[in-house]
Amino acid sequence: MTFAGRIADAAFGRKQLIVLIACVAMAIGVIAGLSAKKAIWEGWFTDRLFQIRAIMGGAQPSASAPVAVIGLDQTALDSDPLSPYPRVLMTPVLAETGQAILDSGAVALGFDFVFAYSADSFVYPETGEESLRGFDLPFQRFLFANRGRVFIAHTEVGVPHRRFTAAAGSGGVRSVIISTDSDGVVRSHTPQLPLAQSPYLIDALLGAARSSMSETYTAIPDARLSSSIPYLSMIDVLTMMESEEGREKLKEFARGRIILIGSLIPFEDEHLYSDRFLPVAAADQVETGQSGRPRVQAQTAGVFILADLVGAALTGRVALEPPTGLLWGLAIAFAIAGAFAGLMLPLMTLPLVAIGGIAAALGISLAGLEFGFLIAPGVAPVACIVAMVVAASGKVAVLQRKQRSLVRLFSHYLAPDVIRQMAHSEQLPELGGDTRTVVVAFIDIAGFTKMSDSLADGEVVKMVNTCFDEIGRVITAHHGYIDKYIGDAIMAVWNAPNTVANPEQAAVDASREIVGLLDDLRRKTGQSILDLRVALNAGPVLVGDIGGEFRRSFTVMGTTVNTASRIESVAKDKKVRLAFSQSVAQNLASTYPVKEIWSGQLRGLSKDISVFTLDIAEMYMEDDFSTKDKSKQQQPKLLKFPR
Repeated sequence: MTFAGRIADAAFGRKQLIVLIACVAMAIGVIAGLSAKKAIWEGWFTDRLFQIRAIMGGAQPSASAPVAVIGLDQTALDSDPLSPYPRVLMTPVLAETGQAILDSGAVALGFDFVFAYSADSFVYPETGEESLRGFDLPFQRFLFANRGRVFIAHTEVGVPHRRFTAAAGSGGVRSVIISTDSDGVVRSHTPQLPLAQSPYLIDALLGAARSSMSETYTAIPDARLSSSIPYLSMIDVLTMMESEEGREKLKEFARGRIILIGSLIPFEDEHLYSDRFLPVAAADQVETGQSGRPRVQAQTAGVFILADLVGAALTGRVALEPPTGLLWGLAIAFAIAGAFAGLMLPLMTLPLVAIGGIAAALGISLAGLEFGFLIAPGVAPVACIVAMVVAASGKVAVLQRKQRSLVRLFSHYLAPDVIRQMAHSEQLPELGGDTRTVVVAFIDIAGFTKMSDSLADGEVVKMVNTCFDEIGRVITAHHGYIDKYIGDAIMAVWNAPNTVANPEQAAVDASREIVGLLDDLRRKTGQSILDLRVALNAGPVLVGDIGGEFRRSFTVMGTTVNTASRIESVAKDKKVRLAFSQSVAQNLASTYPVKEIWSGQLRGLSKDISVFTLDIAEMYMEDDFSTKDKSKQQQPKLLKFPR
């Protein structure tokens, strides 16, 4: 198989891996996203959605709210009319208050109290006297007379006394148990149909108001409930009942509304509700009695929560479950985006992608609220982030590992930079190239022909490989690139395809170190006559892929290469181990002992050039001055180039 074919197969395999990783990442992302629905942390995001909506100017509290609260608060308990009464003995007051409210035009009345104790049952232990018999009779008569309009509460552990249960009738006792999400926060309610027969107080009040709500819904609060729901203290109601003007105000407050009466003593019957991050409503926006309202607590009173769940359903201030297909579509879309980001973007940008995914998901969920749907805010971002993490992990663990293996494998044949570019682009470079200034080196094993005549073929190969391996280490250490092996010679390049700051100096330093390997190479190969020649030339060359579609090679071409090859013959003639052109010499530091050893016109070239070496002993071959008359040789001139 040709080199191009192998690269094509590797690229095709990488594309298959990308598709596989993308599919796996998207599948895991979708599953994780959909499983995040109703996760324990999702409620926190839902409450933040309500907060953002309120900050952006969502619906504000209205005086036409269909539900209002009358509270047995601390102000009422401390007032002169009520302070003498223990709370279990307030049924006559509650009967009077409740009847006044119904007479004022209230649609229905719900008591968020469990009337578990009846004063009628009290007997003095010492005398057996039943002095309180008949005390609760007014309240019992009130319940009986207003069956279907008045409801009292029961809880999991508390039920009304049988006298009150009998008076209220089978439909007059309803549960005030409110369900919480997995994080312990109340947000939604599921009506049980028909509403008139539901065991829940919320449904009974909705039925009394002729509501058609039949699906699970999440109430969308506008502000803290304790500051936004129309409110009167119990003492305010009692005060209003004493004058004609007050009774008119009570009618304005109660007419057409559902009224809930409950305890507002701090830390009594309080719950976490989805209003806890919302702003406090302005006092002039909400109906409040003369006594004011209790201060806003960290948690929300149960009677306010009941009021909001009823009021939200009656006014359409609710969010329903979105269609199943919508969540699937969002999960798939965000998983695709996450997988794409994980595979295609740099790892350092992925945190920004995650933040963007969360912001986009919250934006979609916020828009969904305006259309009456609570799009689970955790589904989309979890799908995006999980798919992104899986895809990025796959890229690092599989694709980049395969790319590194490809670079490591083929760097023995091509420049690592070229391999990395091909692995990243998944295609072969264009034929041709760019012009760059480089230093070209030809490194030749001197006396190779003579040595090979006395060695077996296997020994010749072993000797050459030993020399090339050691020389190659030096070239690479000095940032050079081995272009090709030509028989017993190496062609190396500095400043292509990588960039070298001072290629002339790097090439000369590498050449000195290569010459310094001679003793070690002779010992390793067992060839005492082994020697080396290095020829260097600097200049412009064409750098790139040369060849055709079936066979190509990354190399450098041009007159600079040909000149370097000719300089090697000068080194041979002058019996020096290192020879280089003036274009190399003039870019060396003044500390380099540069000497001119030859000038003239090289074979095949049209211009005269000068050839130099370093005037140090190891650059001259051993027989240079030992076999000939030194007096007859032309002494080289020591040159200094302007720096």
